[in-house]
Amino acid sequence: MRPRIRFKVTLLQIVSILIALTILALSLPGFSVAHLLTVFLFAVAITVSRLLDIQLPQGGKLHVDAVVIIASILLFPLPDTLVIIISGILASTVIKQFKLDIGRTAYPLALKIITAYLSAHAFYAVGGEAGKLEPFYGILSLIILCMAYFVIDLGFDQLMIAFRRGTPYVPAFVSATRFLGPVYLSLSSIGVLLAVMYKSMGYWSLLIFFLPLLVARLSFKSFLDIRNVYRKTIEALANAIEAQNPSRHGHGRRVANYSVDIAKEIGIHGRELELIGYAALLHDIGMLGVDEDSLDHLLEQASTQSGEAPHALIGAEIIEQVDFLKDAADMVRKHHYPIDRVSSVDEISVGARIISVASHFDKLTQSDGLDERLTAYQAISRMKKDQGMKFDPKVIRALINILRKQGKLMEYVS
Repeated sequence: MRPRIRFKVTLLQIVSILIALTILALSLPGFSVAHLLTVFLFAVAITVSRLLDIQLPQGGKLHVDAVVIIASILLFPLPDTLVIIISGILASTVIKQFKLDIGRTAYPLALKIITAYLSAHAFYAVGGEAGKLEPFYGILSLIILCMAYFVIDLGFDQLMIAFRRGTPYVPAFVSATRFLGPVYLSLSSIGVLLAVMYKSMGYWSLLIFFLPLLVARLSFKSFLDIRNVYRKTIEALANAIEAQNPSRHGHGRRVANYSVDIAKEIGIHGRELELIGYAALLHDIGMLGVDEDSLDHLLEQASTQSGEAPHALIGAEIIEQVDFLKDAADMVRKHHYPIDRVSSVDEISVGARIISVASHFDKLTQSDGLDERLTAYQAISRMKKDQGMKFDPKVIRALINILRKQGKLMEYVS
């Protein structure tokens, strides 16, 4: 991790821990030992629910303990809720790691304390009151609580990811919100259900609530598994493309990585970002079965230089046969189109323009012959001569920014 990024991450951790300690100093004197058994049981519930957290493919986790924390805010005074959170997180950490590492535990614990404190006060600000669930006008306070918890919890997660990767925060947060919003809605609903059940059923509700929680977790985990199968299938196809020519090994993966990073830098997120990654991996799928030494390959190379790439047309036709990739087909079809051949740059999708830049940059910097291989600076300098004609200047600028952040382009490029 580069020093500047490490400094930002460390600063975020220190500030979060100091804020959490301040909250505890102001809140814990109000803790009542009269409800020690209740606090213990809800702490156990948090411990168990944290063991069900799901690692997300784009980084971060889906925090299942949100269910118990939301229910605790609805049922108990804030000091009791904070003690429940602290006890549950410390216990789950010991179970997971077989030891209590304060250094690694302090920051996530601080985030939970801050999230619970802020969302609870948002709940109180609109008339919500712990232990009193109003059936009608209290609905607003419930919605505010759930939304506040979701935004703060997810916001902290994405902020740390953005700091560590050096990527823009807002696009990442928007993308994560679209992806996880329905899941958090489900978890919030289960949290409210737990609070309602507890008012009438007492401790038995803690046992019963785990059933809908497990169903929600299993459904989301199955969804992630299906997405993972899609991704593995696409990677297998990309490997098949490269298998017939060892010199192209890793080209598809590198182009996909560059394309996704460039798209994030430009501000693309969500489904479009995912499709750009898939299209970049498969942008040369139309080359399958083309012999590198054949006349067909020589004709292919000649036509590609003019932007009319037969392998891109064939690849697009292949991808169009797969339902979840249909929207990526046009990116593959036009990823060799020079932008000066169209009346408006928008006639070529941004995904195609990104893949064009990423693919050409990788070819220049990963050429077979060491004497032909260019440095990142040399490759960018050469490609800048073709911006506005072959390449989109906006995409070139985004690639330059990415390379600088990664430390691969130290020299200034005007």
